Amino acid sequence: MQSSLEKKADLKYSVKTLKPGFCCIGIVDTCMLKCKMCQKWKEDPGTKGISQPTAEQWKVFIRQLRDLVDNGFEIDFGGGEALMHKDTLELVSYAKGLGFRTTIASNGYLIDEKMAKKIVDSGLDSLVLSLDSLKPEVHDSMRGVSGVASRVLKAVKFLRKYSDKIHIGICTIIMEQTLDGLVDLAQWVNSNRDEMNSILFMAAMQPNNTEVKNDWYENGHDHFWPKDIKNVNRVIDELIRRRKNGDWIGDSVVQLEAFKAYFKDPSKFVKKNPCNLDRAVHVSSIGDIFLCYRYALLGNIKNGDDVRKLWYSPAAEQARQDIRSCKDNCHFLLNCFFEGDYPFSVVA
Repeated sequence: MQSSLEKKADLKYSVKTLKPGFCCIGIVDTCMLKCKMCQKWKEDPGTKGISQPTAEQWKVFIRQLRDLVDNGFEIDFGGGEALMHKDTLELVSYAKGLGFRTTIASNGYLIDEKMAKKIVDSGLDSLVLSLDSLKPEVHDSMRGVSGVASRVLKAVKFLRKYSDKIHIGICTIIMEQTLDGLVDLAQWVNSNRDEMNSILFMAAMQPNNTEVKNDWYENGHDHFWPKDIKNVNRVIDELIRRRKNGDWIGDSVVQLEAFKAYFKDPSKFVKKNPCNLDRAVHVSSIGDIFLCYRYALLGNIKNGDDVRKLWYSPAAEQARQDIRSCKDNCHFLLNCFFEGDYPFSVVA
């Protein structure tokens, strides 16, 4: 005998009234770099000693997700460093065969010519490479390993050697050490459109795998938090001007304005309307399924849990209610799933 909630969930599942808008598969939860503003290289106690899904289990999840979304829906493969996982490119190829668009965010360290060809052969649509400064010493210092910037530049060359179609993006973090070079970096990308297709800016956030603190940007991690809000606004205003003039900047003007509001006061929610992560699907490196990592573990792909049913389950509906009342400017909200000019206004 089904409960009324279960019947309601079945009805919603059958008519498919709500579809995911974002999916990130955190295929691996570690990295070979020692980034000062990330710290994914530190072991996550929540995943210690727990087995990861097999390639076939990941494929089952991807097949199920296909029933929930339209053709061309994008799956982001993230980490850590996604290319450290032996099955990432196999899963990219599999997802492409089912009609998905695919994106990988990478630090570029593993992309030699051989890896570049494998990436292109996988059918990957977009590769976003981290590069925080045109000055190698700045980028390498923040990434904690020497020679990283050089590898990123070589990775772009290798990828273009094998494909003129793959989207190559540059991802840059707005922080104290990079602030004065952001405009130059944007200009460099825009001037090299035969090699790169976009630059995406992200706001500095509390590093992964560190103790959650509301004042993290003032205590413990203040070494990369921008010190001068006037300088922040000056730089971002110039990026906005260039974006409006057609430069290849991936962030929408609304998102860039949200960055200004965030850096002015990180504790103040940047939206007037609720968070849109109620339409997100996150899967961790150990197979746990969430809408948002902060609310309600819905299931695990290793257990055979079906995301098509979980998506419309009472637990997911409760998570959506919690998400809509959340007032935290998290990484996924502000940087990853901003949805361009999604209908909300930035708080002044």
